[in-house]
Amino acid sequence: MYDLGIIGAGPAGYAAAIRASQKGLSVILFEKNFVGGTCLNRGCIPTKTILHCCKLYTELKNSAKFGIEAANINFNFEKIQERQRNISEKIRKSLTNLIKSYNITIVEEEAEIEAKNLIKTKSSNYEVKNIIIAIGSKPNKIKFNGNYNDSFILTSDDILNMNKLPTSILIAGSGAIGVEWARILSSLGVKVCIIEMMDKLIPTADNEVSERVARIFKKNRIEFYTSTTIESIEEKKVILSNGKIIEPDNILQAVGRLPEKVTGRLSKEIEVAKYIKINNNYQTNISNIYAIGDINGKSMLAHSAMKQAEDLIDYITTNRIKEFDKDKVPAVIYGTPEIAYIGKTEQELTGKGIKYKKSFFPIAALGKAYAEDKIEGFIKILANDNEILGAHIISEEASAMIEQIAIAMENKISPKEIENVIFAHPTYSEGIHESILALDNLAIHIPNNK
Repeated sequence: MYDLGIIGAGPAGYAAAIRASQKGLSVILFEKNFVGGTCLNRGCIPTKTILHCCKLYTELKNSAKFGIEAANINFNFEKIQERQRNISEKIRKSLTNLIKSYNITIVEEEAEIEAKNLIKTKSSNYEVKNIIIAIGSKPNKIKFNGNYNDSFILTSDDILNMNKLPTSILIAGSGAIGVEWARILSSLGVKVCIIEMMDKLIPTADNEVSERVARIFKKNRIEFYTSTTIESIEEKKVILSNGKIIEPDNILQAVGRLPEKVTGRLSKEIEVAKYIKINNNYQTNISNIYAIGDINGKSMLAHSAMKQAEDLIDYITTNRIKEFDKDKVPAVIYGTPEIAYIGKTEQELTGKGIKYKKSFFPIAALGKAYAEDKIEGFIKILANDNEILGAHIISEEASAMIEQIAIAMENKISPKEIENVIFAHPTYSEGIHESILALDNLAIHIPNNK
């Protein structure tokens, strides 16, 4: 009998397996598709690989301003796609070897929960003391009114399998997936239109972030409509709720993800309300069965899944509960410039009547930004005297800068304490220092407008 049986080898599952082995537990890990889950094989890693190719292509096209003469710049989309597949494969092999180095048994079959201590596959049954469900999620695919071929509608999985670019595309949804693919496709010359049913782009973001992204999209000729949905589709004619008619080559659905379905005889007894219901220690209504990652709906991000995995294994081995705090989970939307945020938005704070101070520091005030011609964006900090309540960044290296805020928030480091930190110059990170100083009108590189 194994101490732990884990179903799903994505970020939640493999992180739980490794941490459990480090803690001395015997572990068996089940994966019906590929080790690494959506993030490695159909999400984070492939899209970031493509985004880097697009960034390099764009910078080469604009290299003359840096004194670099590059003629006849072009791209080969098939090779870009081949690269992202190769990168995923290399990391997948490395990850598999990493998991095996911890003496974790990997079973490459679909697993079903047959009983409280029994996991079943086609070829065998496995007895386990505890079960972790970490089967992740899949793209949400909506059925629209009208008459059209199913191949007209793409998901984020489908688009990674394309070897030929469409001439034009309509993207439904402006969350991370929609925005990143809008940036990818637009940079490669595809005519992009985004529709968003909410009243702003990136609905979870602070209003000032959404407004700046709208400005950037206009500059990059990415068409978008908010408070808009698809009314119907006739072949390739898309009728929008605002009365506009668009005829794209394809529609990319980027309207969120749905949890995968747990299977097996005992699965019917696990409480589900869209997502698997859990308590504060990720326990389902069956005491020795737990659920982490996308499947529990707390935060559908790879880094959230890994954090939940670490905390759950800590609970299983020490009985110590670490409550998951969604406010301390950073979110990043990649591309140029990067978009990153953590904690409360200004709208949430005002809506709840929470007192706060606000700073707004333009990236254009940083010397490094000018040196690299990356002056678009800002850093916005929301705080009180004791702690940072939220941070919202649009900038080159925003994904790195948001981590500095995450460390401060997790460790309850006050703005005053951050003021005493010496930040290297020239860096983008010194914008964090300036933003903290600006909470008390003490920023060095913001003009005195009094």
